[in-house]
Amino acid sequence: MELDRQLSAEEPESSWSENTTPGLDDIEEIVRQERKDELIRPSQKHLGAFPRYMRPTIRRRLQVEEKASRGGNIAKSYSVTTFDMRRSMEGSDVSSSSNFTIMTSANSSCTDPWSPSGFVEEELGVSGDEDEEMVEGGELLVPKLEPIEDDIDMSDMKESTVPETPSTPSSSPMSPVKKRPRGRPRKHPKVNPDSVMKIAKGRSKTGCITCRKRKKKCDEAKPGCMNCEKNSVTCEGYPQKTIWRSGKEKAEAARMRRDSILLNFKLEPVIPGVETPGDKMFFEHYIFRLSGIFTVEKEKNHSFKDMLLHLAVKNVGLMHSILALSSKHIDFRSPYGVKFLREHPDLDIQTLEERSQFHHDKAMSELNSDIERQNRESAVDNSTGNPAIYGQMICLVLETLADPNPRGQHRIHLEAYSKLISQYPPEDRDFLRFIEEFFQYHISADELICLPEGRARLGAVSDDWNLPTAIVQPESMRLLGVSDGLFLYMSKITNIRNKIRENIHNGMDPVVDYTSLYRAAEIDAGIREWTPSWPVGDSRDLAGLLYKQMMWIYLWRTIYPPRTKCWKPDARIVHAVDDGIEMLAQFKPSDPSQTLILAPAFVIGCAAFEERQREPIRKAIRVVKEYMQYKNSDCVLKVLEEVWRLMDAKSEDSWDWQMIAHKMGMDFLAT
Repeated sequence: MELDRQLSAEEPESSWSENTTPGLDDIEEIVRQERKDELIRPSQKHLGAFPRYMRPTIRRRLQVEEKASRGGNIAKSYSVTTFDMRRSMEGSDVSSSSNFTIMTSANSSCTDPWSPSGFVEEELGVSGDEDEEMVEGGELLVPKLEPIEDDIDMSDMKESTVPETPSTPSSSPMSPVKKRPRGRPRKHPKVNPDSVMKIAKGRSKTGCITCRKRKKKCDEAKPGCMNCEKNSVTCEGYPQKTIWRSGKEKAEAARMRRDSILLNFKLEPVIPGVETPGDKMFFEHYIFRLSGIFTVEKEKNHSFKDMLLHLAVKNVGLMHSILALSSKHIDFRSPYGVKFLREHPDLDIQTLEERSQFHHDKAMSELNSDIERQNRESAVDNSTGNPAIYGQMICLVLETLADPNPRGQHRIHLEAYSKLISQYPPEDRDFLRFIEEFFQYHISADELICLPEGRARLGAVSDDWNLPTAIVQPESMRLLGVSDGLFLYMSKITNIRNKIRENIHNGMDPVVDYTSLYRAAEIDAGIREWTPSWPVGDSRDLAGLLYKQMMWIYLWRTIYPPRTKCWKPDARIVHAVDDGIEMLAQFKPSDPSQTLILAPAFVIGCAAFEERQREPIRKAIRVVKEYMQYKNSDCVLKVLEEVWRLMDAKSEDSWDWQMIAHKMGMDFLAT
């Protein structure tokens, strides 16, 4: 009771004014207290003795706004904002953080019964939450003192004009607050269908090339679009992606490209046809290795260099033929080829083989063009032959020596030479002598393997034709047997051989008639009288003697075909084969005369009836292959092995090695 009396004595009385109607007018009551200079110090532990501090009041601005309602009444709204002295001086004293509105009717005489100056004073008190915390902490709070009517001077109230500010939905007191849904928010919120609008898709610029040409919609499938596949159209794929560049970079690139075009001078090769590193390799191989194995000439008088190379510089077709010949000669899997590739590490086998085929095709194309041009010119005037054409024919004949499966391609070029030389002989006499010697040598050597089969022989000569009486100087001889007339005997022996083959085929007895024996006696006398033109001690002189021995063995083996009843070989032929083997053993592996050894080794081997005679011949052929690096040596050895097999079987077929090679499907040059 004592506590109640103290509280009622200290609390000021508050009452409504006579113009205010409670229940009709809602007026928010503002607490107004005067500051006391004294602090009530706690001296007792009961409620009346609790310490209390009177805080200063807060001044708020009052703003009045009139609005007409539907019934014609005018309503006034009072908006009170916190007044800050510092902001008032700066012109920004309006604060919306603590606004509250007082609604009164127009009939009310109370505009603002507490503030005559347009401001409302409010005590800076403690919030309700803080009061509850203080009560819960065991400390008592002083109740809020309500103002009394006597403390308010209505004359101080003035109406203020509030600047119109755009109202926002968040600041409007009448706008409903959206209630937060219950539960934890979704990780992936649902999309409102109304908010999703269909966006028009623009023209695609990344479609395939085919669809863009056809102006069709592309599904942009990779690697090829399905629209092209459905319409049975070949999809050309997609344009290559480009790197974005600024205008400055593009201008710089264009300038560099323009400058590079101006500075990009193409230098033509000095030597026509020698354009790549592979071509240079072929050209180097021809000069320092290949050109020396085709002739027994000395270095100072070398036709394959002095004649052919000078013509090749002026004729690109002949240069392509020389490069193709050089490329075909190199066996890249042999020790020599492996060593050559090691010296040129920047080249590989595939690139060299492709370049080799390129030169061969270009050579054939140029050869056909030159022949057609020569035929047109000869129709106008009697022009001489183009030397480059014969040079290309020489290269094509030698190129067949590198074929592992020969089928007689060399004979095509030999026949073409025989026709061309009679119509268009070259004007240069030295070059004419060179090509005649080369082609006649290979035509005669071709008869050692070739089976006539009813066609005309290229090297056939009349049996009545004798050796020329002109003396041939050794320095002008490049190959054996042509200029010195030795191959004339080979052609006559081949005539007798073909006659005996015909008699055997017809079943005539005896197979060797008296005419053949008479011709053989003349040939035998001529062979015995023949002597080499080179001086004694020269390796070419030894090669001449070997060819003389070959001719005698070829003659004896022709007129004495073996018989099954008396198979024992004659002692004369056995002795002649032994002498030939002894001559073969005297040639050094690096001797230039190795280019002439293959044909004698083959003929001597066809008469080697005894087993002991065959191994030295095999060795001699392997030495020739090591020097020449041509695959025709393998073909010679294969035919010899078959001949020896038939000899051991005591078969009469061992006599006709031309037929044996034909049955084996082999037609090659034994040179």
